[in-house]
Amino acid sequence: MSRIHILDQAVADRIAAGEVVERPASVVKELVENSLDAAATQILIEVEGAGTALIRVGDDGSGMHPDDVRLAVQRFATSKIATAGDLDAIQSFGFRGEALPSIAAVSVMEISSATTGAQAGRRLRLEGGETVAEEPVGMPAGTVVTVRQLFFNTPARRKFLKSLAREFSLIIDAINRLALAHPAVSFRVIHEGAEVLRYPPGTAADRVAAVLGEDVTGHTLTFSEDAGGMHIEGWLGRPELARASRRQQYLFVNRRPVHSRMLIGAVERAYRQLLPVGRFPAFAIFLDIPPHRVDVNVHPRKLEVRFDDEHQIFGAVERLVRGVLRKAQLIRAVDAMIVGADSGLTEAPGTLALGDLPPAVDAAPPLEVAATGRLPAMRLLGQVYGTYLLAESADGLIVIDQHAAHERVLYERLLRTRGRGAADGQLQVAPTPLPLQADAFALLTTHQALLAQLGFDLEPFGDRTVLIRSVPGIAAQASPQRLLADLVAELAEGPRAVAAQTLLERLTITTACRTAIKAGDVLDRDQMAALVRDLAHADDPFTCFHGRPTLITVPFNQVERWFLRR
Repeated sequence: MSRIHILDQAVADRIAAGEVVERPASVVKELVENSLDAAATQILIEVEGAGTALIRVGDDGSGMHPDDVRLAVQRFATSKIATAGDLDAIQSFGFRGEALPSIAAVSVMEISSATTGAQAGRRLRLEGGETVAEEPVGMPAGTVVTVRQLFFNTPARRKFLKSLAREFSLIIDAINRLALAHPAVSFRVIHEGAEVLRYPPGTAADRVAAVLGEDVTGHTLTFSEDAGGMHIEGWLGRPELARASRRQQYLFVNRRPVHSRMLIGAVERAYRQLLPVGRFPAFAIFLDIPPHRVDVNVHPRKLEVRFDDEHQIFGAVERLVRGVLRKAQLIRAVDAMIVGADSGLTEAPGTLALGDLPPAVDAAPPLEVAATGRLPAMRLLGQVYGTYLLAESADGLIVIDQHAAHERVLYERLLRTRGRGAADGQLQVAPTPLPLQADAFALLTTHQALLAQLGFDLEPFGDRTVLIRSVPGIAAQASPQRLLADLVAELAEGPRAVAAQTLLERLTITTACRTAIKAGDVLDRDQMAALVRDLAHADDPFTCFHGRPTLITVPFNQVERWFLRR
């Protein structure tokens, strides 16, 4: 075994650089953060070769004293903290004094900086962390850091970089996050000599619209509230903005972009049952919290934070986001395209031709349904395809999925009866025997108390039979044997994490799903009206518990476009 020895400084610097400089986007992030800490109002970022050939970040910030330029590339040299106590109240992005020396260790770097009123600034050139030139330079106040040949002396790190397009997209993402946090600062990005991004200074709303796009911000819910000893503000994407990934999720703590599984979990939990599995909400949320309550010194690149009371903050964020969503009118507006002979578009597979339409079941005369809860007033016109209810409102046509709507109504009815501590059981005229396999019999008898909370009264009868004495009130017209068979299948899945659902919640969902009106069930006018009125009284009338919409609207102006009136 070899003896223990102290690593050569050059080797140690390259190892340390690996903790901070993961890829070109890491360099851009660190340099832009330094510019922001220097109170810059304009930041210019130039990139070539997706950052591997060139990264240059220039700003109009306070700049550095000529003698400090040399110190800035020494490890653990910083102007932002002085004592250990300062770590409890960090306000700046950088504070460890690692970024510049780490970047210099794996690149050819040049730093030019000057302070306001100085006769000259100072330029420093380094290769692989070693100073090769130092000289005065004439320049306006501010700092320009140029990084060339990134990872020239660590080829293994270069080998693990992604494609140039992917690396450049990560650079833009890093800039976007910092730009969102600092709307009063101007950002410009030059890529291969051409300007690809410009964010002029403005308000927070201006910057969110610029970064996320007005098509996104036009479908967001804005909020600003105090909760749990902190101020929380931001933009929540409506359910129709949900994505297949979390790429449009932006979190900031004291204007620092962070990744926090805890905070993401709190927001996504608030969206539960508004989105289907595999879809994620889009949002930009800013938390302002006393610095002593958050530790930003838990990650080399300062991407993660730790809070003093994560349980309390999780609850506060979830309740606030949930409250905003609960107050909103979340009917999804859709753009429906009419394919015409002269449109140049071909009919998509599965598109219904006019002759394929089944006869509609109308509600003649139309039924007026008053505005209730979070649903608007509407005029119920009838049922089409035996599956959808059609209505009109002041804003356009409303289409209601009768199965999804009834699922929501029944699910909340079960929740209310459980909340009162008295299950809504419907006694059977005569107990129904249900023969079972041994494993199914064991599951039902083991979870007998759990099922009783839903309204089931089950009595073991012999070795493999149970007597069904009562069923949930919502399932009075359903087949109790078939419903229990579905619940046995759910119980057989055992404990599993599906959107943080408990076993009781999963059983509640299955019960509501299996007893709801089905697609193809023809409803009379009274049943249609009752369903719409029940849905209007639901706490969350816009989606079923699977996250599917219960109703959508086709805006009136869209209908007019179909007929070339607009």
